[in-house]
Amino acid sequence: MKLSNDQTKIMCELFEIPPEGADLITFFFTEEEIRFLLAVSAGEIRMPVPADTPGIDMAKEYRRGLLSKTDATGNFFRLNSFYGFLDVFCISNYEKYQSLPWEKRILLDEWYFREYLKTLDNGQDPPTSDRVLPLEEIVEEILSDPRPVYLNYCDCRSLTGACGLPRHTCITYKNGINTFVDRGLSEQIDPERAAEIVRQTEKDGLMHTSAMGGICNCCGDCCYLFRAQQARQSVGVWPAAEWIIEQDEEKCVNCGKCIKRCHLHVFAKYSAAEGKPSVIADPSKCAGCGICRSTCPTGALKLIRRKGTGHEL
Repeated sequence: MKLSNDQTKIMCELFEIPPEGADLITFFFTEEEIRFLLAVSAGEIRMPVPADTPGIDMAKEYRRGLLSKTDATGNFFRLNSFYGFLDVFCISNYEKYQSLPWEKRILLDEWYFREYLKTLDNGQDPPTSDRVLPLEEIVEEILSDPRPVYLNYCDCRSLTGACGLPRHTCITYKNGINTFVDRGLSEQIDPERAAEIVRQTEKDGLMHTSAMGGICNCCGDCCYLFRAQQARQSVGVWPAAEWIIEQDEEKCVNCGKCIKRCHLHVFAKYSAAEGKPSVIADPSKCAGCGICRSTCPTGALKLIRRKGTGHEL
């Protein structure tokens, strides 16, 4: 289906499609969806759309992220935004999304990250309830939480995918309207399996964060939370971090495993006076995730309470 310039403009205005995605309308949307959106723009279909509207498969379009529910009854739907649609599309149509040229995905990712940063300028301090926690505390949270638990694909690594680390890693408790769970994109699991998944992500080298809605297992390359932390220069402040790494230089054998594990460049090798390389930690860069200590062969790394949290030992 070939769109005219006017139709492209209408689509972009209606669905809040940025310039980075204007040439991809026929990639993201089916012909039926384009006709539907143009009909909405022309006033032939009014919002919100009743669930029993002829010719529209509401369940399909809800799952794909084109539409969102207006309330828990599911009787009416509204248009999603491109920002919300892309978050769903990269999960529900992952292989197709990955078929885009890398350069195009980078442009979309950079746009999405800018939009994500805007959501953090919400007048709240901190902007979200996210906390960085070590593995043992995350596991304890999972096993003590009575809510139904679900497994999601990571939307950050699905959108970006620069690191190649596992995606099927996000633990969520959010199951209301317009969530991945309600759209049929999640798998319900038990707490024991959720805990085992998080233990595996520790081995894979992912950082653990907790919020009211669930638990994420993050990298530093793709994950918007930690990319935003760097952009906001809020390491140790947001996401909240009660812990910080402490290095015992006497025990350190300069193997460099911590350098490879750390996403935030806390560790670096320097030439010591005697000519031997020496690994030195810079705690000011530390978010307190603790994944470095789990591969330290000599126990030279441990987590201590961060000053100012009120929990110092």
